[in-house]
Amino acid sequence: MKRSNRLLILVGILLAVTGGIGAVVIASGGGSKTSGPSAAPSITPEPKVQVVVANKDIAAGVQITADMVTTNQELVSKVSIAGDTFVDTTSVTGRITAAAIKKGQIIVGSRDLLTPGSMADGQSISGSVASGMVGVTMEVDQVNGVGTLIVPGDRVDIVLSVYVPALGFESKDTAGNTVKIDSAKDVTTKMVIQNRRVLGTLLPAPGAAANPQASGEPVLEPTAPIVQNTGRHMIVVVEVKPEEAEVLRWAQREEVTDAQNYVDLSLALRSSQDNDLPDATTAGITFKMLVDKYGVLPVDQRAIIPADLAKNVQW
Repeated sequence: MKRSNRLLILVGILLAVTGGIGAVVIASGGGSKTSGPSAAPSITPEPKVQVVVANKDIAAGVQITADMVTTNQELVSKVSIAGDTFVDTTSVTGRITAAAIKKGQIIVGSRDLLTPGSMADGQSISGSVASGMVGVTMEVDQVNGVGTLIVPGDRVDIVLSVYVPALGFESKDTAGNTVKIDSAKDVTTKMVIQNRRVLGTLLPAPGAAANPQASGEPVLEPTAPIVQNTGRHMIVVVEVKPEEAEVLRWAQREEVTDAQNYVDLSLALRSSQDNDLPDATTAGITFKMLVDKYGVLPVDQRAIIPADLAKNVQW
């Protein structure tokens, strides 16, 4: 074989080998000029948002203070699943917890906080009641219930008014005629319970009668932003001692049975700055005390009875 032919064959083999290698390189994406293994695709991290979380373990039924909460950056997906969250701690301070909250837990409004007038049916509030205390309900209106502006977490004093019979007598005058003065009803009033916490409130549904007891089972509605004088009633859930619950129940059963069956009990709203003060000492009030202490003028019944009997009556 000629030398030139052998060169041609050798060149052909080299071209074939070179072409095969090039095809393999192109097929494997090796046409780039970079050396070494190909770089892995980059993953965009999930964004985070600011959300309010518990700064410590918070018990149920307590008022949230600034030191109990803080803000943290949480994944968007985690916040979305949580529900109605908050971005600023001032949005939750002063609110009352509806359940126990663990440190680091995202604060969720519908789950963790009580809202005035919107207690959820079937949601237990027993965890909000302090040990040794009980929760009782009172019916109040806009006059004896501080305008129905009471909200969960408020502290209230409870005033009891009791209707008692006043003195009546029957006698005969000098002519033998019977003289009778019927026993009228008087009122005695006393602040019997002080510094008790409101656990929740229930308001009548729009369009319901002013007295929810007269309209059947009351339906809950959120407290309106502006409360108007509509004569509405409100059920207040108050935390009291067991013996105080007996006093309230006695007063509720002793009441009259007409539309004013709530009149014997009323609430007085305390300042939040006075929650740690001892109970005030009050004397209570009767009509005679109004006369003696405040100078209220009594009706003088001596003018309508015979003089010989009137001279023995003293006020």
